[in-house]
Amino acid sequence: MQKLSITFCCLLALTCSFGKLTAEDKSATVKSTPIQYAPLPFAITSFGAARSGDSLYVYGGHTGDAHSYSNEAQSNKLLRLDLASPSKWHEVAEGDRQQGLGMVAYKNKIILVGGFTAKNPEGTPQDLHSQARVRTFDTTTNTWSDLPELPEARSSHDAALIGDTLYVVGGWKMAGKEKTVWHETAWAMDLSAAEPKWVALPNPPFKRRAIATVEHQGKLFVIGGMNDKGGPVKAVSIYDPASKSWSEAPELIGKENMAGFGASGWSVDGRLIVTTYEGDIQQWDDAAKKWNLLGKATDARFFHRLLPIDAKHLIAIGGANMESGKFLDLELISSQ
Repeated sequence: MQKLSITFCCLLALTCSFGKLTAEDKSATVKSTPIQYAPLPFAITSFGAARSGDSLYVYGGHTGDAHSYSNEAQSNKLLRLDLASPSKWHEVAEGDRQQGLGMVAYKNKIILVGGFTAKNPEGTPQDLHSQARVRTFDTTTNTWSDLPELPEARSSHDAALIGDTLYVVGGWKMAGKEKTVWHETAWAMDLSAAEPKWVALPNPPFKRRAIATVEHQGKLFVIGGMNDKGGPVKAVSIYDPASKSWSEAPELIGKENMAGFGASGWSVDGRLIVTTYEGDIQQWDDAAKKWNLLGKATDARFFHRLLPIDAKHLIAIGGANMESGKFLDLELISSQ
């Protein structure tokens, strides 16, 4: 792990009270296991990740110290881990330096959505700019191409697929010295269309960033984050494409609101799993409409990513812990 020199919150400093894992927490039933897959070649937070075929892909991310943003401290590399031979991550392409992006896999392509770029060199005043660019990487030809740009530059959001439709929710627009704008819009694009284009969704009943956006049972779950009032939240919102409507769900389990900040989630074999800053592994109960605590991860991390390995397991990649730093090692998470 890479040691953090100051409190880590990602993107911008904030003043709030952070909970700590107690000895009782750490001795709770562990539902995760260290695995022997290759560690990341460098530590990252706020990156994109997706599984395509039998490979895991990771792109971009913040490589520097907390709250220290520069062009040199942002990754521009697309990395691949072959699950059949997971002894080494392979660099397969380079692109823009960015973090705080959304990333999905669609057929044989990896799609990168938005994110922000630090235009300033290291040691100079921060000059951060959210991006509207949407790029695809064809994993069969190893070539880049572009999709229609987002209607608004956006970062600290998240993206997810429901069928052939790509959804983008949350985030904000940073534009250097200009005032940062929290987005109150959400968008969808049918990737199977002859000419894909962005279509506006009904406005979400929130303004949040640093969220996890996950497809589950044909609906879009927008989990946690930070609201536009400046504080982290455990709130969960659901978008139903069939009725084109938003609803609120019970909030995440957690001692502090920080539990929802920089969380990650995935729906595997019909079970929606979320891992949080406090190290909790939580599952959404579809029948009871509530969150159940499955156990504790070995490493409590945030601004990481979860990806599926099989019908019962996910892998936690990257991220950080404010006490122990950034993580290179991957961790297997059980969904049962």
